[in-house]
Amino acid sequence: MTDEQFNAAMERMRQKDREALREIYECYISYVYRIIYDIVRNPQTAEDITSDFFIRLWERSGQYRSGNGHRGYLATIARNMTIDYLRKSGHEELLAGSDDDDSGPDALSLQTDSSPSPEDSAVSGLSVEQALNKLKPVYRQIVTMKVLGEMTFQEIADTMEMPLGTVTWNYREAIKQLRRFGYE
Repeated sequence: MTDEQFNAAMERMRQKDREALREIYECYISYVYRIIYDIVRNPQTAEDITSDFFIRLWERSGQYRSGNGHRGYLATIARNMTIDYLRKSGHEELLAGSDDDDSGPDALSLQTDSSPSPEDSAVSGLSVEQALNKLKPVYRQIVTMKVLGEMTFQEIADTMEMPLGTVTWNYREAIKQLRRFGYE
């Protein structure tokens, strides 16, 4: 979905058009879920927060202002909602980056705009998923936003409230680790 299409869908949501929400949901469910999952590392919690995310997007559609890139906007909301959830539930230590849980959601495979065959998707999704699970949480978040979200480093820095140099350094380190794991 382009920025223009997203802006039009948000405008339609302001007019209470549920079809516009469905369009955004279908385009970004995996993207939003992945951002949330990368923080909480629990499939059920990630699903709950993702559901709440789209309710909040609907309720606050009138507050959206175009021009800053919609993927960054979605990532910021998802990340902030997840951090709020962790604070409310007393799980701030998860944000520090516990790597103890390397299990991922069983049915999640990373999707791109191109449409590979189902066989290629399954094989590449599993290998990418396994490789991403080996990364530190901050690396995982940055790679997810950069690759899946197609965000710029500046958008990621703004979303994660990190210096631009730190984001690019973390991204390079994540790519180095992925190459060491045998993934390009």
